Amino acid sequence: MPEVRCAVNNCHFWGQGNFCQANAIVVQPDSKAYTNLNDESYYNAVLQGHEISSDVAASAETCCQTFRQKY
Repeated sequence: MPEVRCAVNNCHFWGQGNFCQANAIVVQPDSKAYTNLNDESYYNAVLQGHEISSDVAASAETCCQTFRQKY
């Protein structure tokens, strides 16, 4: 897996030095995140290998769906 850096230290997968410790990273368009805030079907479909794709014009239009709040 490539090195993934993240500065969101209240994420369950955050590791020292800003390294993400997740086994997989799911990035989706913001438009999907806002319509599926309480529905993990998109996230789970991507992790299960279903081909789901969307076009975006800039990185600002994407979000990391992998985030899980650390308790």
